[in-house]
Amino acid sequence: CVLEDKIYTLEEMRSLGIDTHEYVFMDQPGETTGMLMLKAESRTPSIRMFFSLSDGRKILTPVFWWQLGRGFQNIPTGTVLKLTYVKNSTGQIHLENAVPV
Repeated sequence: CVLEDKIYTLEEMRSLGIDTHEYVFMDQPGETTGMLMLKAESRTPSIRMFFSLSDGRKILTPVFWWQLGRGFQNIPTGTVLKLTYVKNSTGQIHLENAVPV
């Protein structure tokens, strides 16, 4: 189910029993389509976005402080997006673009 359109705190996630264990990090670059299910704080100065992809995968995507200017954190929960993941110079996969479908 899609939760409220806000960035949940770690405490709210604990108190509401929001379980995210089924979500995994994206492991390959490319484009895919998915619905934004949840936005949450992280322990670092970033947020986490949780997507349910059209192929059934559940993906956890960190949005780092240097990406906040792109407005990912302002995408409403429940939005279906075309997601573009790229590999950076250190080999890590990160979200490059998210465009409503």
